[in-house]
Amino acid sequence: MTTSYKLKSLFLLQTLLALLLASLLWPQAAIYWQRLDIAFFKLINQSLLDSHYWQMFWACANHKYADWLEDLCILVFFTIWIQKSPSSLRKIRIAQLLFCVLYIAFILFFVNRMIFRDLICIPRPSPSLVVENSVMLSQEIPWMKIKDVSKTSFPGDHATTALLFAASFSYLAGWRFAIMAWIYAGFLCMPRLITGAHWLSDVIVGSGGIALFFLSIAFCTPLANSISSCLVRIFNKKQTANN
Repeated sequence: MTTSYKLKSLFLLQTLLALLLASLLWPQAAIYWQRLDIAFFKLINQSLLDSHYWQMFWACANHKYADWLEDLCILVFFTIWIQKSPSSLRKIRIAQLLFCVLYIAFILFFVNRMIFRDLICIPRPSPSLVVENSVMLSQEIPWMKIKDVSKTSFPGDHATTALLFAASFSYLAGWRFAIMAWIYAGFLCMPRLITGAHWLSDVIVGSGGIALFFLSIAFCTPLANSISSCLVRIFNKKQTANN
């Protein structure tokens, strides 16, 4: 984490965000996203035709109870990282974990839910409503509650969580942990993609754009470091009071 402003990195990341958004909003570029979205969805969705076990796997991964297990796995990543840190750094690592958890929760509640869902509410039918002959898991496995339809698919909540986790964890923990974090983040994005609740561009442009914007502000400015340092001071005060 930085104690100063990394203006060059901040500018580059915000420029990348602007290019991502422009690629989806500019009609001449958006057509390529449309082709990629449809081709990718057909590729992964049609894999559900051949196996009931494959359908059950993704249905379970799509279920709301799986969210708790997936969040627990995210905490496991951070726990292993903290345990492998030198004892002198564990307190700051715990503070950084708390910052990431609170920051991600803030983004999901105020940006994804309040702004995009309640205020802006961008009308964008999901693949299952657009692509003909798509496999609908909610029809194949009707006794299980599965999200495979959305009239406002942009952006994806699960993908936002996954990308925020992977990017922030990679920044803090280094490339060795980062590889596993990004593989896991990719898996977290798949249940809604394969069932047709979100387009690939919902993940890359929508969720990726949110992650780029807020994490660049957190880690290219003193924000993350200041809050983490404040949490460490609180830990120290409580420890001193207990002693």
